[in-house]
Order: sequence, then C-alpha cells, then structure tokens
Amino acid sequence: MPISEKVIHDAVARYDRERDRYLKLAARVSDICRSSIVEDNAIRAQVTFRTKTVRSFEGKLKRFARRADKNYASVDEVFAGVGDFAGVRIATYRPEDERRVTDEIKKLFEGESSSDVFVDKKDKLAVNSYQFYRATHCQVFLREEDLVGHYENLRGTSCEIQVCSMMAHVWNEIEHDIGYKPEGGGPGDAEKGLLEALGHLTRSGDAAITRLLAANAARMQENVGDFVDVHDFVARLRPFFPDADLSVNAGQAFDAVTEQGLNSVVALKAELGDEALSPAVAAKLIDAFNRYLTTVDGAEYSLNPASADVLTVAVLHKFAGAIFDSHPSDRSKGRPARIFYIARLYDRFAESLKSSERSAA
Repeated sequence: MPISEKVIHDAVARYDRERDRYLKLAARVSDICRSSIVEDNAIRAQVTFRTKTVRSFEGKLKRFARRADKNYASVDEVFAGVGDFAGVRIATYRPEDERRVTDEIKKLFEGESSSDVFVDKKDKLAVNSYQFYRATHCQVFLREEDLVGHYENLRGTSCEIQVCSMMAHVWNEIEHDIGYKPEGGGPGDAEKGLLEALGHLTRSGDAAITRLLAANAARMQENVGDFVDVHDFVARLRPFFPDADLSVNAGQAFDAVTEQGLNSVVALKAELGDEALSPAVAAKLIDAFNRYLTTVDGAEYSLNPASADVLTVAVLHKFAGAIFDSHPSDRSKGRPARIFYIARLYDRFAESLKSSERSAA
C-alpha cells in the first residue's frame, strides 16, 4: 500500500519542526570527522555537511509513494526508514584514503543501540562497466560520551556519512541529478554516453591525483627551514621512520611538536637530541609507556609505534608536564583533547621511572 497523503503531510510537518536538530547533528558529526579523522591523520580531504530541505524531503516521499517497497504506514515508520536527514560527506583527494577514513569512522561513532556502525560500500563499476557510482555510506550515532550538554537531545538520532574521492563525488553528483532524479523520462542516449565518458575521466583523474600527491611529497622531503604544515611535517620526517605510517595521528604529533617551538628538523634534533628521530628509541619508550598504562587502567591511551606517535613520544619525554598544563581541563568548554590525557599519564609514568631509579640507587 503506497504512502498516504496524510502520512506525507504529517511527516513533512514533523521534519519542518525538527530540522534544526538534524542540522545540529550534521554540524557536530562534521566537526568530529574534520578534527579527529582528516586533521589528526593528515588526510587531504574536504568535509561538508547538510540537512535535507523540507521541499526535498516532501519530493522524496512523493517519489516513494510510487514505489511498492516504500509502504510506510505511519510518520514513525517514515522517520525510521529515512536515514539521510542529516548528512556529512568526506571527499578525499586520493581514493586510497577512503578505507582509512571509513575505519576511523567506525572507531569514533557507533551504530544503532550501541552496535557497530553500519557500512555499505557501493561500487557499481564492479558489476556494470557503464556505471561509475562509488562511495561508502556509514550510518552513525554519536557515542554516549559525546551526548552531553548542548547535544543531549541527539540521542537515538542518526547521521549518514558518505565517503568517496573528490573525482568520484563529481560523477556521483552529476549522475544523481540527471539519472537518479530524472525529468522528462530520464536521460537519453547522448546523456548516457557523456556520463560514461565523464566516468572514465574521473577514474583516470583519481590515478593522476594519487601520482601528483606522491610527487609533491617527494619534493617536500627536500625542504629545509620551518615546517609549512602537517603534510610538510610528515613528508620531511618520513625518511627517519621508514617503517611507520606518519600520516596516522600526525595532527596530534604536529601540534605537540610545534607548540613547543620545534618548527623544523634542525630544531627537533637540537632540543631533543638525535635519538628523538631514532625508531629504536621511540619503540622502546612507547613499549615502556604502554606497559605502564596496563597497570593504571589506561590502555585506551596507548601509543602506536607504527604511527606519528613515534614523534609524539619524543616530545612527551621532555615536555609532558608543559603539554598537560597548556591544555584546558574544564569539561564545560568541551571534552579535553586526547593529548591532555596522554600527557598527564606520561608525566606520571616519567615520575614513576624516576622513583624507581632513586630506589635502585
């Protein structure tokens, strides 16, 4: 049975009343994605968000009314079945970063009723050589620790995060307007042919961007002087840690380094010593710190020896107290940065080492 006019009318009226809540959710999810995924991992990407307009929602329900599989009998069923009132898009420069972004989304959010995040990877080219839609759709809910203060009324409300490369996004959007929402009987042969040609261009564009960024990273390794940005920081330090992926947790490491005035490789070596850029020394410090965390129930703050944490630990070893003091701990101003907790724990760890050394003496 198709959706009744009354259900459509009442659902549209409810969404009109509640739209500001979905806008708040989309903005919050977008902020988390931008800071904790893109910036923290030095991923080149654009993060945008939106909510459906009331008019767009009404049009969607009217299209659903013509489909046998969308037989919503009540307003509650409509809201349970439509998952993209709030939407966030993460468009990566490189398609190779899409999986990393998706993995981070699964860590930072949860699914319905505290389950795992629902992930739907779509790649139509895999089954049809004339289709080029490619994106990963994640249906997410904020974690309980994020549902505080201004965000308490977002409990049980989901947001759709779409992950794709920038080039794929171009094709997806154009095809969506011409093919998915067809007017006048749908796209003709000429339009289909041009969409296919554009699809091939976007796939070759993905490959060109990947090669371009690799060439850029190679050139940046030759830079001297102050770090330009987090990408320059990663590129210049990568030769010192060839077995680590310095993009992972790069934002935290870059902030920790530059906040202490260590704005270049020369400054790092001068302040921390050559051992600060030694993979063996970093691995030893991280291993000792992580073992300490198991004794104080702090395993969630473990450092990753295969990431930019190899640089974070070098800075912590000398400046943990200063880093801890420089970050606000007032919960009313928002959840403190992760480095706040790590620095506090590392400071205690360092003090325990000193106590052990004094006892041994």
